[in-house]
Amino acid sequence: MGRHGSRHLSSSKYDKTLFELLDIAEKDGQITNLGKELKKEIGNLMKVEKDHYGLLSTTGGEELKGIGARVGQNFKELFTSDKKVIAQATFKDRTPQSRDQFIDGLKESLGDNKVDILASAFEEGKDPYLRPYDLATKYNEYAEDGDWVKLYEDYVTQNTGTRYAKEVLLQFFSEGFYQRLNAGEFELKDEKGKVKLSNPTEAASNLYELYIISSNIKGEGDFEFGRYFTANQLKWYESIDNINDFYEKGPSLTSTDLPQNIIAPLVKELIVSTDQSIQQKDTAGIFRFAHAETIIPLSSFLDIAGANVSIDKPQDVTQNWNGSVISPMGANIQWILYSNGKDVLVKMLRNEEEIAFPIETKTYPYYKWEDVKAYYQNKLQKVGVSLDSSLEDNIELLQKKF
Repeated sequence: MGRHGSRHLSSSKYDKTLFELLDIAEKDGQITNLGKELKKEIGNLMKVEKDHYGLLSTTGGEELKGIGARVGQNFKELFTSDKKVIAQATFKDRTPQSRDQFIDGLKESLGDNKVDILASAFEEGKDPYLRPYDLATKYNEYAEDGDWVKLYEDYVTQNTGTRYAKEVLLQFFSEGFYQRLNAGEFELKDEKGKVKLSNPTEAASNLYELYIISSNIKGEGDFEFGRYFTANQLKWYESIDNINDFYEKGPSLTSTDLPQNIIAPLVKELIVSTDQSIQQKDTAGIFRFAHAETIIPLSSFLDIAGANVSIDKPQDVTQNWNGSVISPMGANIQWILYSNGKDVLVKMLRNEEEIAFPIETKTYPYYKWEDVKAYYQNKLQKVGVSLDSSLEDNIELLQKKF
């Protein structure tokens, strides 16, 4: 189960709204020389991003091709002409792109080994496995206005956050213009018409998002948005990003398991497809490509250490949960199965490094498949997902229960 590789901006929002804010400041004569530099740099970024929003970057393609190549190199004996390879993706362009780059790397590493690759993508709105959050009604209400939202907003607008936002923004425009922004004068919208910049906190956060994306698109342009932040400011905004992902997509508050429970249909599918592969002996590998919103709750539901503990105090999140480890670009969780013809063992890799299942074993990193299956089947039963449920059943469950 993998996340897509490094990508361009998902849509025109952080760049668009920040550019428009700086444009207003310039027209009003309230922009600084550094503000003009930033506006020009964002303008150059927007030229790069045009027609590429949401797509895999050059770096992302290289990442996924490398992952596929290493799978082929490490397990070459599995990929024979009598076994198929299943490769699935979501409907978003960057995941089929990631799937195809992975397949290219796999094929190159296998050389003369010919395999039958069945590549597919789920239809939009009919994917309870790789994009359950599109279907989960209660979860979407929680993501928009759950108890975590006010907790998060109060945290990011505390003195540190307010001070850092002001320090960052006063590099670009006057104190008077800052006060207008702080008073709520501006409501700048993304390409879909949703307000993405209406206060100093959002403006500074949007700039940080441009800093993050710049490392994804090194092959397309050299952007230096990090130069507008101090080391302490970067650390702060990184922690804010981490906290947001934790509450919206991860273990979240102790009062709810909703963000992780929406991934139960996928866990069911992992177990069922693994069982079928063991019994039918006709599949070399099953590879799925999705998003951070898939990998983060999956890591939590699987009870991977460091990915599954709920925390009620935002200030405690960063010490206990690290999104850059759990779901970087190209993140992946692999189950590798071993058999002597009688017994089946499984080991788990995260980002190609061995990690533990949450159960006992005397042969780490190898676990009895039946023990792993029983552990997760028990969790699935508690949330009402049975192993014999269909795709349609899972869609309905997400819409009504989650």
